[in-house]
Amino acid sequence: MESPEERKRLEALVGPTYAPTMIEASKKRNVIPSHCEITVDSRILPGSTPAESEKIVRSVLGDGDYELDWIEASGGTRSPVESPLWDVLDTWVRKNDPEAGLAPMCLSGFTDSHWMREAFGSVAYGFMPTTMDPQLAGTLVHSADERIPLDDLDLAVRCFLHLARAMGEAA
Repeated sequence: MESPEERKRLEALVGPTYAPTMIEASKKRNVIPSHCEITVDSRILPGSTPAESEKIVRSVLGDGDYELDWIEASGGTRSPVESPLWDVLDTWVRKNDPEAGLAPMCLSGFTDSHWMREAFGSVAYGFMPTTMDPQLAGTLVHSADERIPLDDLDLAVRCFLHLARAMGEAA
């Protein structure tokens, strides 16, 4: 049986997520606001649409005096694993840890990869090499004390230098 933490991580990989991140109402403590705005960070799966997500939100909220506005409306994106970039990454991973391998995965978080795909039609992966324990990494990403170990920073620099050189030679 999985732990509650594992269950949360799995749920975020197989369905949409909704996290209220901002709230705005009155600017004065002695004024009862006439309305309240809540900004919700929503992540939807690749191939899903905001309209499908809106149906879920409305079914949870039910009828009421509220409006939904989509600030940014796009679904998750992905790149194919059959690419020169994948091959270079795979070679680097196997060279640096012969017992490791490269595997595609869905992230519940956010990377800037989708901007690269949209702007340039390019292959982009949210890849960051790390030796950090995944449980610890999950508590540090965007936390109040966000950080990575210096060894992982060094590992990432070496990886990205290798990628730049290998991809430049292939061009």
